[in-house]
Formats: sequence, structure tokens, C-alpha cells
Amino acid sequence: MTPPNVYHQAPDFKAYTGRAEPFENDKACYWYQYIQAFDDALNRKNNQKNQPKIALIGFACDQGVNRNQGRIGAKHAPDAIKSSFAKLPISYQTQQAFQSMAGIVTDAGNVVCDDDDTICPNLLEIAQQDYADKISTVLNANALPIGLGGGHEIAWGSFLGLWQHMAVAPTPLANIGIINLDAHFDLRQDQYATSGTPFRQIAEHLDIKEQPFHYLCIGISQFSNTASLYEQAFDLGVSVIGDDDCHRLDWQAIEQKILAFIAPLDVIYLTIDMDCLAGSVMPAVSAVAAKGLSLDFVERCVLLIINTGKVKVIDMAEVSPKYDIDGRGLKVAGRLLAVMVEAVLSSSFKSLSR
Repeated sequence: MTPPNVYHQAPDFKAYTGRAEPFENDKACYWYQYIQAFDDALNRKNNQKNQPKIALIGFACDQGVNRNQGRIGAKHAPDAIKSSFAKLPISYQTQQAFQSMAGIVTDAGNVVCDDDDTICPNLLEIAQQDYADKISTVLNANALPIGLGGGHEIAWGSFLGLWQHMAVAPTPLANIGIINLDAHFDLRQDQYATSGTPFRQIAEHLDIKEQPFHYLCIGISQFSNTASLYEQAFDLGVSVIGDDDCHRLDWQAIEQKILAFIAPLDVIYLTIDMDCLAGSVMPAVSAVAAKGLSLDFVERCVLLIINTGKVKVIDMAEVSPKYDIDGRGLKVAGRLLAVMVEAVLSSSFKSLSR
């Protein structure tokens, strides 16, 4: 048995495989053919027109899930999600927008929390800081980081990385908003950080820094949160769109709520706990949703939010491959990642064209 440890794992390009199309034209291409290592793409950007627009960063950790009394297994998700995404074709629209796809989407490897499936004091906190530093590095290179968990303890690391980047930016500290698609508030109080505490940690951090806490939760289930958590959410001024409203209100009403939240903000951190999806759609999670949201609804929300041009960090959490059925959960995760990647690239291209 190796001692508990946190380390950085270089991208594993053996996971990037897919179809070959030798009898089609050059538009028949897949993501696996063009993803490069983030460091390599960054080193080459001065010699080519393309520079990295997106970096995938794995957070191979479910120490927070274990501490939160959840089903572990999410630490095995990052490379599995990358592999599922990489098999998908690159859309016609994206290929038309960029002269070359090489190095636009990159892989920055994984931060690995090797805990031997035991609760280890301080190990999660080290992993979160290492991951936050990777997020800051990507942001400092003018690329958008997409974190792939791992448990939802990834959220504190994602926010911290954004905060570190913005704290040294030449412009004044921007007004940050957090949008979480999730069945849970993740505002728990505990003796240590867990997958259930990240947004309380963020709220406390912002309070110390005398900054406002702007937090919108979409998909919250009344049967997945105690009355105490609702009370804490109300005390913190959290905006909520419950899972019942997601099903029963028309899209225009949902859209207005989301855009009204975003309007006064400068920067958005978007986080998706995959247990927001219905268990029939997404069985491969730490906590399966009995009701949950449809994939189409989640995609509409994600596209709306990204198309505002304010999103600077994205992450996806709680995918647990060991609980998958026929690979359907990883297909959902891969597709949702592709939707976000294409939307970010589209938004990037539009801003360059202005």
C-alpha cells in the first residue's frame, strides 16, 4: 500500500482513440485527433495562429465524497470523461470557425488525490490547492479551464483558482457569480471540507474579503436538502430554481430568472453536479436523483449561460464510472462536455470577430 499522496499526472493520450474515416473528406474528424497537451500547445502558440482556448483539467479525487458519507468512485472519472468526449465528431460550425483545430482544446492532465479510499486529514486540502493553481495557470494563459471531477469538492478548488487569477489581474476585482446545476445546495457545515461544503467555504471566504456572495442553484430537490440547509441558503441570499420549477415552468420563465441573476455580474463560474440529472439518464453518480432534470434542459441552461460571454471557469462533478450502466452515464458526460466545448469556442470566435 502506497502512502496517501497528491501528485500531478500528465495527459494520457492512450485514452484518446476513436473512429478513422479514410474514405471521407477532411471534415470527417473527431476531437481525439486534435487534442494536445496544454503545455505543448502553449509552447507552440507563438509559431502558429492557434493558441489554446480550452484546457481540460482532471481532479481525480473523491476524498470529499468519502468524508461526506457518499459512494466513492468519482476519482476514476476524469480520464473516462475525456475518452468519451474525444470519440465525438467536431461539428461543422466549429470547423468553419477555425482554420485549424490543432491545439485549440488541450489536456492539462490530472491532479490526483491518492488516498487508498480512506479518510486522510489535510490531503483533500492539498489536492484542492494544487488543482486551484492549475486553474490559475490556465486562466493566466487566456484559456478557459474545464475541470473534470472527482467529487463536488472540486468547486472550492475551481473558485479558488479563479480568485487567485483575479486577485493579481491588472483590473479591479470583478463581481463573481456562481451558477450550480445540482440537486443539492452543498452548503453543509462539517468538521472538515467535504463534497457537501464547497459553497459554504466560498461564502465564508467572500465574507472575509468583504465581497458579495452571488450563488444561483438550478435543480434543487426538496427531498435532497434538509430544512436547515434551506434556512442557510435563505440566510445567505442564495437564488434557487427548484427541480419542480425546472419541469413545470415554461422555458422563457427559467431563462428570465437565469439572465436576471447574471445581468449585474462580471464573471461567472459554472459548475455542474451530474446528479442534477434524472437517474434514468445519469446512473453513474455518487447520489442518484429520483426525479432530476432532463439532459435537454441542462444543455439549454448551459448554452444560455455560456453565450453571455461571462463564463471564465467550468467544472463537472460526481461522475462515478463504477456505477454506470452500459456506459450510458459516460456517454452523457462526454456529450455534455462536447456541448460546453463547442459553446465556448463559438463564443470565443464571435468575440474575435467583433
